[in-house]
Amino acid sequence: MTGSNANDDEIKHQMETLLASDADLQQEAQNVHAGVSATNKDVSGADPSTFHNTHHPYQFIPLSMNGRTHAPSEGSRYLLDYEVTLEDLENMTHNFYDLAFQDPTLDKFIRNHSDPHGSRFAKWIHQKLSGSHIWDADRASRGRGCPVHDRTSAHVAAWYSPKRPAQERGTHFQLDECRVWMRIHFWALRETGLMEKSPSFADYYVRFIAHFVRVYENSAPAFARDSLRWSANPKNIEEYIRNGRKMKDVLKKSFGKAARQIPNSELDDDEWPYNKTPTY
Repeated sequence: MTGSNANDDEIKHQMETLLASDADLQQEAQNVHAGVSATNKDVSGADPSTFHNTHHPYQFIPLSMNGRTHAPSEGSRYLLDYEVTLEDLENMTHNFYDLAFQDPTLDKFIRNHSDPHGSRFAKWIHQKLSGSHIWDADRASRGRGCPVHDRTSAHVAAWYSPKRPAQERGTHFQLDECRVWMRIHFWALRETGLMEKSPSFADYYVRFIAHFVRVYENSAPAFARDSLRWSANPKNIEEYIRNGRKMKDVLKKSFGKAARQIPNSELDDDEWPYNKTPTY
C-alpha cells in the first residue's frame, strides 16, 4: 500500500479497532444505525426558573452502568432536569476549548478551531446523563459525508491531525496528554462556576470523565482526582501560564514517575469511579 490509499486504509483500520475495543462507542454507533436522533426535542422537562442563581445542596449519585457502558439514571437525569442546564454545559465546554486552543499539547490534536467543538461536546454530555437524543440529532444533521461524525472518527482524526509532528501522527493519546486534557477540562468546570452551582454534578462529572477517559489511555482514570485538585490551586495555573502553557510536571513522564505523583490510595483504588457510596 502506498500514498493516500495506504493512509486511508490505516485510518479505517484504526477506527474499526477503536470501535471494537470500547462498549460505549459501540452503543453510540448502534444509536445511529437504529435511526435514533430523528429530532432534537426539548432537552429538559423542568421549569427554567428552577435554574436561576440557585446553588444546590450536595448529594452523592453513583455512576449507572449497563455492563461496561455508562447509562443515564434517575439521579443523573435529575441533575440535568433541575440543577444544570444545557447552557451551563455549553459554557463549560466552550471555555474548555478556549483553553485547549491555547495549550500546545492539546491544540495539535484539534484540526480546526472553527468547528462547533464546544456545542457538540455539551450535547454529548447532556445525552449521556439525561437520555435525550440531542447529540444523535446533531450527528444526523451533519450527514454521512462528514468525516468526523461520532466519537470514534473524532478520536482517529485527532490522532492523524496534520498539526502533529510527522513522527507522532497516528499514535494514540498518551497518559501525559490525558492528564493535561483532564486538568484543563476540570479547570473549565471550576472557572464557569458549575462546582459551586451543583457540587453533585461536579462530583458525578469527575467520575463520568474518569470512566470515559479510559478509551484514550487505560491508566488515565486513576489520575482524574489529581487533575481536579490541580485546577483548585491558583499557583498551579500561574506556573502553567508562566511556562508557556506547558505542564512540565506532567509531560513526558513515564507511568512509573506519574504514579508517584498521586496517592497510593487512588492508584490502587479498583472501585472508583464506580463506587456506590462516597469516598473522601
